[in-house]
Amino acid sequence: ATLRALRQAGYRLVVLTNQPVIARGEATEREVAAIHRRLEWELGKEGAYLDAIYICPHHPDRGFPGERAELKIPCECRKPGTKLFEQACHDLGIDAANSWMIGDQSRDIEMARRAGLQSVLVQTGAAGRDGQFSASPDHIAEDLVAAAAVIVQSRQTKAL
Repeated sequence: ATLRALRQAGYRLVVLTNQPVIARGEATEREVAAIHRRLEWELGKEGAYLDAIYICPHHPDRGFPGERAELKIPCECRKPGTKLFEQACHDLGIDAANSWMIGDQSRDIEMARRAGLQSVLVQTGAAGRDGQFSASPDHIAEDLVAAAAVIVQSRQTKAL
């Protein structure tokens, strides 16, 4: 319902996700794609649709059994890098100036800062307590429902 509300408010819905399990050899691209297809199928059953899912398969640290050497690189697509967001903007015609990042990790908030996005830190998952980056979110919300309310309210406030 929350994703439907954001779409009805005119937002595109894009997932940007680091998937180091691919570089570490713990999952294949095909296995990760199957998880994402299932996510989209489950959302679709509820009438919610994503515009796209962008993944970073890289991981900069070496030393994992079964790791894939060609993916063990530093990159700009791994959040907090902004390349995934930039690619989404290019592919989907997204207006970066009016975009938001909702996330539960400090890397999500740091990526938003680097890309010039408004950010909402949700208190679910890691709730920003991973301590990797010190960027401060523009807003804090209890969960995705509350984060969507912040975003929709912000748009309504701008319109006044």
